[in-house]
Amino acid sequence: MGPIALSSGAVHAQTQTITFNIAAQPLDQALFAYSSQSGQQVIYDGGVISGKMSRALKGTFTRQQALSKLLEGTNLKFRVRPSGVAILYAAADVELPAPAASNRAPAQTVDPEPTVVIVTATKRPRNLQRVPMAVSAVKTRSFEVFGTEQVEELTKVVPALTVIQGDTPANSAYILRGIGTVTASIAAEPSVLVQVDDVPSLFQARSFVDLTDVERIEILRGPQNTLYGRSSTGGTISIITAGPTQVFSAASTGTVTSDAERRLAFHTSGPIGKHLFVRVAGNLATYDGAAENLTLGERVNGYESGSVRAKVLWAPSRRTQALLSGWYNHNRSRCCVSAYVSLADDARLRPDGGLVSVPQSVFATDIVAAADNRTIRQDTRTFADLKDGGLSLKFEQIFGEGYRLTSVTSISKFTMSDQVDADGGELPNFTARQVGSGTMSQSAIDRLLLVEPRFGDFLAAGNVQLDGYAADGKTQELRFLSQADALRYMVGVFLSDNEVRLDSARGPAFGQYRWNALARSKDTDLFGQVDWTFRPEMSLSLGVRSQHKTYGYRFEDMLANRSWVDRRKDNSTSVRLSVQRISDAGNTIYLALATGHKAPAFDLSNGFDQARADRGPVRAEEARSIETGWKVRNSSRSYAYLSVFRVDYDDFQSQSTDYATGQTYLDNVDKVRTQGIEFDAYRLMNPYWRITFTGHYLDARIVDYRHAPCYPGQTVAQDCRGTPGRQDLTDRQLPHAPRWKFNLMNDYNLRPNPRQWLVLSGAYRWQSATLMAISQDPNARQEAFGVLDLSAGLHDVRGKYAVTAFLSNVFDTFFASARQSEYRTQPLSVVQVPARDSARSFGIRVMMSY
Repeated sequence: MGPIALSSGAVHAQTQTITFNIAAQPLDQALFAYSSQSGQQVIYDGGVISGKMSRALKGTFTRQQALSKLLEGTNLKFRVRPSGVAILYAAADVELPAPAASNRAPAQTVDPEPTVVIVTATKRPRNLQRVPMAVSAVKTRSFEVFGTEQVEELTKVVPALTVIQGDTPANSAYILRGIGTVTASIAAEPSVLVQVDDVPSLFQARSFVDLTDVERIEILRGPQNTLYGRSSTGGTISIITAGPTQVFSAASTGTVTSDAERRLAFHTSGPIGKHLFVRVAGNLATYDGAAENLTLGERVNGYESGSVRAKVLWAPSRRTQALLSGWYNHNRSRCCVSAYVSLADDARLRPDGGLVSVPQSVFATDIVAAADNRTIRQDTRTFADLKDGGLSLKFEQIFGEGYRLTSVTSISKFTMSDQVDADGGELPNFTARQVGSGTMSQSAIDRLLLVEPRFGDFLAAGNVQLDGYAADGKTQELRFLSQADALRYMVGVFLSDNEVRLDSARGPAFGQYRWNALARSKDTDLFGQVDWTFRPEMSLSLGVRSQHKTYGYRFEDMLANRSWVDRRKDNSTSVRLSVQRISDAGNTIYLALATGHKAPAFDLSNGFDQARADRGPVRAEEARSIETGWKVRNSSRSYAYLSVFRVDYDDFQSQSTDYATGQTYLDNVDKVRTQGIEFDAYRLMNPYWRITFTGHYLDARIVDYRHAPCYPGQTVAQDCRGTPGRQDLTDRQLPHAPRWKFNLMNDYNLRPNPRQWLVLSGAYRWQSATLMAISQDPNARQEAFGVLDLSAGLHDVRGKYAVTAFLSNVFDTFFASARQSEYRTQPLSVVQVPARDSARSFGIRVMMSY
């Protein structure tokens, strides 16, 4: 696009000289003085100029000369409309960022003032304080202080986030503001989307990987439908990894802990041609685990992992860039196994509710049930072996004076094989005892071995579940952004083709099944947003998304020799409306309304039969949100963000368990509501001392759910009625949603000599009690707890090395990541999964930069 043609009158006005007398002052005041003295109207977004100062202007200049001088050093530019009106915009709106000079750590760890955090949540680089939505930006420093190494450990730095760890990654989930999807069905989409470098994880299990070479993470809370390729009803976790650098750089980091975690990470980056830059990063990690299997004599709930990510950037100019990324992750987890919290002396394990039972002296030999018990007995290993790899290509082109086209193409492949000990303890020769009692026939076992020969290896033990997952995904996202102006827009299209396959089997002693399922979905979504700055301090945004999904399945029961197929379509529209005001001091207040939609889902899990096929998919999840926020930053080098929100969900998709049959199934909770207050504050006490405080008050509640299954042991007196037992959970708490939660982080820097910084850090996190089961099982309750972490690091002022010693969980506070009733024992017992950091440990981390 060529230069804008001005009318003859406008051209004359631009070249006419005028005498100006404007003092150095805040830029908004200087622009007002400029307009008064020049007679030229200037239009700008208040968020773009907030906090910027102008230079003094005195003398005779043309309008163009005068305005250029006023904007010197502000990283702002302007263009003139044919009418003669001047439009201000950020330089980043017409240029793509150049590769970073280096990723080496700065000499001074504490910033002289709060860092201006630039986020891309609105698809335009913007100061976090100017974004009219609840978004958190987590940078590398927070990972170091809290010892965050994996995505699921983000709960240490983001209070609104909770991670549910199932017995494998396939039934684990992320929860934001009490909202998330935990399900065994491969057809259900997550309520909280995780994406890495603009590539969404189409299958939730792919999201549980190491944080390899991460630059920052943006967490957007509430329905996200009009700005991202993939939509979500609960929120989005956007992970941005580091890019190639202009000059050669390399670094390695090694970590060793007293609880047997070992980790090695590296990266190398630099130019390989005139316009080509490359970066390669990876890590290796092992962790023995937080519990011990006495039967097999090994630690459990640990992992071994390795990952590598490579990027090649082609940047022939500041207006054209192409980034090719490839990644591969391999993780073998031995998680998650439960330990007994309470267990009666006369308890017997009857895993199938049948005639054959096993006394405690057999299934739990030498185990002392207690609140901090870390010993278990399993005669079969529980593990999940996952591999995830893919390629993505991101192309960006800027046209004319700021029009931007972005294309993101990706292809990914995920596989996972898992094995779960599915009987609750050590059960020697249980299959033979089942046959001897008549509970299980030998012909049934023979039929199972015919369709799944692997069960022949487990006949001397109890029961085991075997699963094999394969997920293939392809996505294409196109976005077009207008130039920066008083009225600007973004339009986009998102296409995806996702296929997930699962082969599942259980046996041989009881509850036998062998089936395979395939779920496939295709999305064609149109989305866009219009932003209008109708006054320098006021702007209005309207976003719309039109979703069009085709989804279906094939389910084959190999024992019953039956199969089912179905295919459906789902169309929906979501909107977002917000108004924002930025004061002269740069403070922001906003009000936002939004709706969200998550497609219906087939329940492809154990227990699928003709009745479930006839019922069809569970209903779509719908969300309606209202949120207001206030973001303030003052000259005393501090900031505070506050947001108040309420989100109502209809037909919330949730997993329930029928303990009479032991089956889990996907269900709709008729209505739920999550509302509360979130806060984020920062204070630089002096040039060397920084404090950050984040937290929330959350009321996540079931509004209407009158057909919920009862919890184990619930009686009629406790409102469990009918067969099978059902209860009314109206006005009860949602699980995994602590009412109060906060994090406090403290950094203090000392200069022992001119060549080094000594960085002393402390981080404390606390949460109130929370339920861990939607059934309101009183045994599935984690009491309130707090954890203190400390560290001291010696940093080279040139960023060449850093040595950090850290002490995690200083007060040795025990807490669980999962807790529930063990309904297979009589009388009822309680089990829990000890959390990763539920015991005191210490370690050392060494970083070397080259």
